Amino acid sequence: MGDIRSASRLLEEYRRHTAQLEELRALLHERLAAARAERDSLTECDQVPGPATADGPVPLAWRRAERARKAVAEIEAAIERLDFGLYGTCLRCGAFIALERLRRAPHARHCAVCGHTARR
Repeated sequence: MGDIRSASRLLEEYRRHTAQLEELRALLHERLAAARAERDSLTECDQVPGPATADGPVPLAWRRAERARKAVAEIEAAIERLDFGLYGTCLRCGAFIALERLRRAPHARHCAVCGHTARR
């Protein structure tokens, strides 16, 4: 039969892990609300790019709208991974993503190594 101290330690680790996940879930929902508010604050003309011109860059308002839409999608995907028990693992290598990285960017999909490699 197993050692009671071991079971007690496992239960404490489980509680700590569950509390961390709930902290991250709350952070994801806060960021989602902010991203949706940003997206919704932009006017329809900001969200649709004008005709492409060779002499001008894409308007700043349209880029802001695109970033807001992307942020909403990334955060919603992170919440879905959390609901399915896949949250916190790198989509590329399968390693755990560091808690501090998730606290900074709760929608992170890659560990620091794979995230750094993808940006190169």
